[in-house]
Amino acid sequence: MNKKISLGAAVAFMLIVATATFSMTMFYATATFNQKVAALKEREVEFEKFSEIASIIRMKYYGSIKSTQLMDSVAKGYIAGLGDPYAMYIDAREYDRILRGAEGSLAGIGAVMEANVSGDGYLSVVQVYADSPAQAEGMEAGDLIVKIDDTDLTPENSAQMLESVQGEAGTRISMVVRKGTEEILIEMTRRQVAVPSVHSRLIPDTNVGYIWIEEFNDNTSDQFNRELQKLISGGAGSLVIDLRDNKGGLLRQATRILDRLCPAGLLASYTPRTGDPVEYPSDANEIDMPMVVLVNAESASASELFAQTIRAFGKGKVVGATTAGKGVIQSTEQLSDGSAIVFTIAELLGPNGESFNKEGVKPDYEVSLAPEENWREMDHETDAQLKKAIEVVVGLKKANEVQEEPEEPVESGEEPDGGSLVE
Repeated sequence: MNKKISLGAAVAFMLIVATATFSMTMFYATATFNQKVAALKEREVEFEKFSEIASIIRMKYYGSIKSTQLMDSVAKGYIAGLGDPYAMYIDAREYDRILRGAEGSLAGIGAVMEANVSGDGYLSVVQVYADSPAQAEGMEAGDLIVKIDDTDLTPENSAQMLESVQGEAGTRISMVVRKGTEEILIEMTRRQVAVPSVHSRLIPDTNVGYIWIEEFNDNTSDQFNRELQKLISGGAGSLVIDLRDNKGGLLRQATRILDRLCPAGLLASYTPRTGDPVEYPSDANEIDMPMVVLVNAESASASELFAQTIRAFGKGKVVGATTAGKGVIQSTEQLSDGSAIVFTIAELLGPNGESFNKEGVKPDYEVSLAPEENWREMDHETDAQLKKAIEVVVGLKKANEVQEEPEEPVESGEEPDGGSLVE
């Protein structure tokens, strides 16, 4: 038997629901409003103090005030006050340089130079990039730059002249280059040059491929794929991936390389204060070869995640020293005047949700170098960390080969070892 609800009861019920909904909405709206008012009052206190300081200084300060310099200093002080060890304020000029570096290419001649150790003001060529104007003109590591355009280099102008080497693509630059006792005048046109962040070679007398990743910039994953394919084509059967002194860089680039190496699964994740969790997954395609990741105390952020992930997926071992322990994510926000602020927004987690922040990634095989030893100036025979990495990866390769060896077939009527023949 159907029961009917009277019109009055229905209206009363609707009023109750509407009242409850209104009350809940007002409660949350009031709470949100109060939070915003509290935050606004807090900001007012901050700006009142700054306004008071500015008013006193502009009224009574004896010297002249440079507004740009003043505001840069205010911004630096505000960011420093966060107590975030990784937060920073970057002025517009410096941020433009950082952006161009992160793109993996620079407008210039394609040579890395530094002040000559003798202190004479000359610039010493440390590295010449492939396919660059500097390489085309025959510049080599060890050359000395003694003059740029019409200016002789001195200890007083050396830093300024080094900065002038970079410039707009298409512009000309001349240099007097000293090779031994001979001085040569070189003229070049600046252009965009790819900055190599990945280097590879086959370790002599082995089938071990060695890949050194300097940093993770916009071009790193593409460079890694090219170098990896060269090694595989050259007969590499195992990998040593060197991340020593790699401070990190772009997380997306590190996870793209990890995706190439690892099977399906979660590579990394983080959850910002506002917003949903951000996850970096890997597909099922992977490189099936033993590998070792080399790290040291200067390996940080994305490099640490890289080592942790390779180990977590069972793809290889970690050799070297405990890493820096920078397991947090920073956001970079560009301001309207071209400057930028960098600050921490979340903790970076590995494949199993584990953190390495403040603790670092501990190697499976700990090997230290003496303080005076520079691994960049050593080879596979004198670099103790690299030597151990090669030993470990060769051992992993042999272990895999033993596991893959097929069992010899048992002839009919014979009893195999450790069992009986069942008919």
